[in-house]
Amino acid sequence: MKITFLKQIHLFILISLFYSILGMAMNNDNLTDDIIINQLKIQGIKPHVTYIHSDYPYTDYKNFPTQPFLTLTEAERKISYFSDNEIQFIELNNNYQYEKILFNKRDVIDILFPIAMFSEYSDGEHFFTLDEKYQLHHLNSVEEAWKQDCYLKIVIEKGKVVKMQKRPLTWIQKSYFSYWANGNKQKEISEQLDLNNSVKVRYEIEYDQTGQRIKLLEDNFITNYKVVMTYLYTQDVYALMDIFNEKGIKVNHTIFYDELGNVENQYLDESGQIIHTSNIEPNLSTDVYLPQSAIYQSIPMDLLRVHPSYVDKLIEQMASKDNYTLADQEAVTRAKFLGIQSNSTYYHPTPFPQWAKDRYKNYPHQLTMTLAQAEYQHPKEQYVDLVKVTVGDNYQYQTISREKWLQVPLSIPHEQFKPLENGTYFFTLDKQGQLIPLEDIEQAIILPSYVRIEKVMGKIASILQKTRIQKTQQVYEYNENNQMHKEILTVLESPSMPLLTVETIYDDIGVFVVSQTIKDSQNKRIAVFSKFNDNNIYGVIERFNREEEKTNHITIYRNTLIENRHLDKAGNTLLITDDLTNENDPQPYDELPLYSDKLIQQIFNAYLNKNKE
Repeated sequence: MKITFLKQIHLFILISLFYSILGMAMNNDNLTDDIIINQLKIQGIKPHVTYIHSDYPYTDYKNFPTQPFLTLTEAERKISYFSDNEIQFIELNNNYQYEKILFNKRDVIDILFPIAMFSEYSDGEHFFTLDEKYQLHHLNSVEEAWKQDCYLKIVIEKGKVVKMQKRPLTWIQKSYFSYWANGNKQKEISEQLDLNNSVKVRYEIEYDQTGQRIKLLEDNFITNYKVVMTYLYTQDVYALMDIFNEKGIKVNHTIFYDELGNVENQYLDESGQIIHTSNIEPNLSTDVYLPQSAIYQSIPMDLLRVHPSYVDKLIEQMASKDNYTLADQEAVTRAKFLGIQSNSTYYHPTPFPQWAKDRYKNYPHQLTMTLAQAEYQHPKEQYVDLVKVTVGDNYQYQTISREKWLQVPLSIPHEQFKPLENGTYFFTLDKQGQLIPLEDIEQAIILPSYVRIEKVMGKIASILQKTRIQKTQQVYEYNENNQMHKEILTVLESPSMPLLTVETIYDDIGVFVVSQTIKDSQNKRIAVFSKFNDNNIYGVIERFNREEEKTNHITIYRNTLIENRHLDKAGNTLLITDDLTNENDPQPYDELPLYSDKLIQQIFNAYLNKNKE
């Protein structure tokens, strides 16, 4: 047993050393073909047997493998930086070069799914499929899972589910290679496939005996267009490309003068006459991204765990005019899964997701919390948030109440708390600094300040004095398509700036500000922003004094120039500057339009700056 183990270690070292040397030698051709082949034979690698790589582009050096092969289990566990899983199934020819490569890519998406359904499974990795009734079907192996268009991967550790993912197949490509007698590539054929293994796009690349590309042929079976590219490598012309439409008629001729993007792109009519030219290369990409079946698409993403790129794709829909139906359905499904009911009020985990960054159309995507849980989420932080929300019929936020609290450890003799049982207690301080007990947390949080005492195992674990330093409320109205139409943000408490209300009207896709009005606590206008549908002017800001007389007319141009006209009481221009800031009374809301998340943060920053002085 010991001898066998030592042999395995020795073989592993040889393999690692060989691949390390081979990888370095690819650029200077220090290794001969015979040496490479012999080393591969020593490892037991054979022609016409399927091997596996993961997330590794095969080498251009005569297509010899330069990385150790993996098992399917090892490859399935490898996740790229973009949270996808790439697996290449590889066969070598008699000369130990790549002959066939089947390339599969899957998205790796963290999901929300009832954990109780996996309570009977042991620790380890488990793979499942779903039927139309959302019933789970356990798969026996990773090999069986890989054959599916989509599967669920569940990881259980110490009896707890620690990972839930769906892995839909998003890309299938097959490549075939043939070689010249000297081992250089002669032809490479790549085919993009759909889920039925039908070819959608086919590429054929031809090389000369030195390994230099001489021709590329593309057949696009989606558009029925064909492309022929011939590489000349002359001093004047690098390559020529012709595009033929579905009738076989040449509709484009492009001259590539070099590899730097200097081109002459000629658009042709059916008689071959040039009708238009440009210096931009034609866009020929037709990537065959595979559809995800409805049953799996309806499983909501766990936006707190999933890779940010998937959240970005979801949020991007807010700024596009694509169909939102599927994304909205997923958002509602997510809310229901989290136990959220329409027309309900609950407390929210913090940090609160920011609008247009990680909050899709004001749909909730975090578990609800009790007041007790929300109030004590971050016991060691100096500043903590308390967020209370209500959702409407459509499961979107109707109101968001955000409070910022300062919590400071308080030094009080512990003897007075000996009669208390283990638990959490709330007090207020009178003018003499004496503690006055409160009934519960609900009574505490309506006060501007209170004391929180935590007793654990007969000992005082913490005493915190909590003081509210900021409170805002956001109220939303929506269009029939669930796009946000209006937001009213009210600053209810702030020691760093006057109380105010910000009313914002959004465009028809619920993303960009059309108009914004700021009013003081007396309902008098402070500033108004209006967006312009103009090629040169982005928008206009008008400012008002305490008597609601207009003091500034500020034009914001699309080239980022600012024209700030300072006005007298009659509306005449006194002077013109190029600064947005109100020099006499600078405020966080000087630069309009201003999104609520940013304004709330700026109000807090103003508080921090004020308390530094």
